Amino acid sequence: MADKSLDARTMALAEELRCLVCQNQSLADSHAPLALDLRAQIQQQLAQGRSEKQVVEFMVQRYGDFVLYEPPLNSSTALLWFGPALLLAVGVFALRGFWRKKT
Repeated sequence: MADKSLDARTMALAEELRCLVCQNQSLADSHAPLALDLRAQIQQQLAQGRSEKQVVEFMVQRYGDFVLYEPPLNSSTALLWFGPALLLAVGVFALRGFWRKKT
């Protein structure tokens, strides 16, 4: 039963991390050799008693924020978080100006 629990924890954590080869798939979904190795590494670290947070921190330290599907909000990722809203606002103001000139 402990193996099933460990497998479930491994796959749940692998769902939160991006495959560095495929980039549009999680580690859980990818069949790339690197993804298989990283899943094995996650499982090994969990089996050694590390928490999920410690494993994620290890992966981020080793591979950078790119490995996370939801990168943290900081100065280098602010445009990723607020860019779509900014583009929408610019579009709304542009359309508003266009319609005002037309009428």
